[in-house]
Amino acid sequence: MRKHLLLSTAVVALCATLSGAALADVAATLSGSYASDTNGGGDNLWSANGSLTGHVDDNWGLEVTGGYHNTSDSGGNLDIWNAGGSVFWSGVQGRLAGTVNYYSTSQSGIGYHVTTYGGGGEWYSAPNLTVAVKGGGDTASASGFGFSGSDTGAYVGGMLEWYLVPDLALSGMVDYVDQSGVHVTSETAKLEWLFSETMPVSVYGGYQHADASSGAFGVSGDIFFVGLKFYVNGDGPTALVDRQRNGSLGYIAQAPVLGVPD
Repeated sequence: MRKHLLLSTAVVALCATLSGAALADVAATLSGSYASDTNGGGDNLWSANGSLTGHVDDNWGLEVTGGYHNTSDSGGNLDIWNAGGSVFWSGVQGRLAGTVNYYSTSQSGIGYHVTTYGGGGEWYSAPNLTVAVKGGGDTASASGFGFSGSDTGAYVGGMLEWYLVPDLALSGMVDYVDQSGVHVTSETAKLEWLFSETMPVSVYGGYQHADASSGAFGVSGDIFFVGLKFYVNGDGPTALVDRQRNGSLGYIAQAPVLGVPD
């Protein structure tokens, strides 16, 4: 309960900061998704994510995010909560952002926490093409039964997003994480379709392959994911490309803790 209250307080505080900053051009997203492995392991991940984004002047803005995730396998269930915030600069050709994200969960009396901190940027290299990069570090900690410990890691990633038409986007992402000597590389393909510009709900799905290694030991896995996303931005009917470029920071503000994009 304490961690739930902590995350709720963080979200409320960030929302108050956003409100006090006299936000203009406010945008919001709400999404839900499901991911499952394709190797017969029975791993499942259900997620709900939300964001609130707005400008404090013509170029500078703030964003607050939060989410709940439930992962299950043959060993049981795990609830994961997250909250985060970003400061960003936006221009005609792209955006730059600095972001902090916090994840919390517990199992068998032990609490696990991950705080990530990093930056990212996206460049609108053409009307139908976005190039994005991000990178940063993290601190992971565990505590319980009278002990505690922590470790640090780092991540880096890149994305290309191509709008086949203004309401249909195909993206490819490559992400790398180094945590406690464990190296994880993932490649993700995602397709998103905004099927109504007036009732702005999109459907998305994709596939991800990941390889993890530590010394001479290595494993790999594959997942597929599907989801729905609701956009609140734009004046009247607005295309997906405009909702994404003028709304939530998306990929450049997401930490690769869970691995699945929303």
